[in-house]
Amino acid sequence: MAPRVRLTQSGGFGGLEMVATVDVDDLPAADAARVRQALAKVDFDQPKAKRSGPPGGPDRFQYDLEVSDGTRRTLTAHEPDVSPELQEVIDVLLPLARPQ
Repeated sequence: MAPRVRLTQSGGFGGLEMVATVDVDDLPAADAARVRQALAKVDFDQPKAKRSGPPGGPDRFQYDLEVSDGTRRTLTAHEPDVSPELQEVIDVLLPLARPQ
């Protein structure tokens, strides 16, 4: 079963919520490979406990990731505490996001 991924970016200066929902197999091959490799490394069980800056802020983003591939896994991360693996997913999916 191909993973179905939903990425939501919220917050930021304008407060606009952007959502991308894709089946990984529908992405171009190179992007699908990037997302699969990144998702294999994302730690859904242990979000970062250490914050590298002040919590949240009006111009910082929150990212909510949901992956369905037979099971459902979710993760919420706030700027600036986005792991490199999650950033890879964001880099591929955010250009596909639309306002909600």
